Amino acid sequence: MPNRESLDARRNVANRSRWKGFGMFRTRGVAARNAGRLEALARILLVDGDAGVRRDVTAHLRAAGYEVETAASTDEAAGARHARGFDLVIADAGLGAEGGLELLRELRRGSPGTEVVLTSGSRSVEHAVQAMQLGASDYLCKPIDMAQLEQVVAAALGRRREGAAARGPAADPFEAIVGTSRALRELVDLVRRVAETDSTVLVTGETGTGKELVGRAIHRASRRHTQEFCAVNSAALPESLLESELFGHRKGSFTGATAHKKGLFEHADRGTVFLDEVAEMPLAMQAKLLRFLQTGEIRPVGSERTRCVDIRLVAATNKDLEAEVEAGRFREDLFYRLAVIPIQMPSLRDRSEDIPLLASHFLDVFARKLSKPVKAIDAAALERLCAHSWPGNVRELENCMERAVALCKGETVGPEVLPARVLKRPAQVLPGELESLEVVERIHILNTLEKVGWNRKRAAEVLRISTTTLWRRLKDFGIEGPVGSRGRMDVGVTQ
Repeated sequence: MPNRESLDARRNVANRSRWKGFGMFRTRGVAARNAGRLEALARILLVDGDAGVRRDVTAHLRAAGYEVETAASTDEAAGARHARGFDLVIADAGLGAEGGLELLRELRRGSPGTEVVLTSGSRSVEHAVQAMQLGASDYLCKPIDMAQLEQVVAAALGRRREGAAARGPAADPFEAIVGTSRALRELVDLVRRVAETDSTVLVTGETGTGKELVGRAIHRASRRHTQEFCAVNSAALPESLLESELFGHRKGSFTGATAHKKGLFEHADRGTVFLDEVAEMPLAMQAKLLRFLQTGEIRPVGSERTRCVDIRLVAATNKDLEAEVEAGRFREDLFYRLAVIPIQMPSLRDRSEDIPLLASHFLDVFARKLSKPVKAIDAAALERLCAHSWPGNVRELENCMERAVALCKGETVGPEVLPARVLKRPAQVLPGELESLEVVERIHILNTLEKVGWNRKRAAEVLRISTTTLWRRLKDFGIEGPVGSRGRMDVGVTQ
């Protein structure tokens, strides 16, 4: 064990600012070379189009005790990130058309806890400053100095570890779940109670309803929130790799196994694993997952020894697992092990009163992301949004609003920028169609307001309700029509 003096010296080295590459460019801390050993088996994704760079950097980092995977393009990197969790991504900033920078933007949005180091053959100060402004941990010039790289990697992983330890429970673990409908309130209440336990959870629901969002909320609201959350898609990996991905493997256990690899279950020890598309898991892997749930032990591929890990498993699927069991495609015993606490995600059709809030939320998100001055959704556009059936659920609405903001020429989104599939459905309920009372009421109120030029007093008279009742209904639906702006509707953003 290092003595206090050596620890203080290492801390001083880590905290001292170092200038690298540019006279005006500052690196955010350096760790001593030996500190890298403390991060053994940390997961690193290297993205670089140069096979020689991938070979040399991978060899050096693996020799230093890290677990490294590589990708030759941003498309490959996207697939790897969706299937696995990484502590650090090292990417070439010049890969393709802003490939490295775009990958950095995506990581900052979707995985803010992952550290990112960008590399480049350019010594442009402008590129370096842009990378740091986007949230890069560091910026290294090519050819890469391996000793410097190891210091930067150790420092970045140290920041990730310290950041996770310093984060307390989120002020609101459910802030990303937008809506006020009864279905959503009941869902959040159930998730809040589930988070206090360590029981296995099975989240079911249609594609695009936000199953992973619920998995993350469970983790953030639990006692495990300072530990890792790892998400893996069972359908994204071939059967031959899924066992290694979950349980790890030993060097030489199969062709291509050139180093020991820690699996996601071990990587997330004391944390949470989100296992998506569990219905797509082959039967042979189902048996191994069942054994893990029964014993808490994993056996890496090629190893004779088992080891215990402590994870909270949240599984998800868009299929009817009971029907899959009856069809012989899913093990009945595994189904009961997974469905200790079942959570059914409501479709967007079942909580259609949340559409205005969600549309407003996504409008705000994409207006900031795309640097557009869009501030509102007009009444006609919102009518179309509320009347659409949304077979792709919240994900479809999110994509719709991104398109609308991108194509909008002014400050207000109108029907002309909505997708054709949304415009096909008329804003009124047709004879013979079945709709919830809330959808019918919302559409009728919107139509009335539009016809009277958003005069709320006149609308209340036409509807034969008091202005107070109309105000309450508009508030319930998240609708605000500013005085003096005929045909326009501003929708407040729900945070």
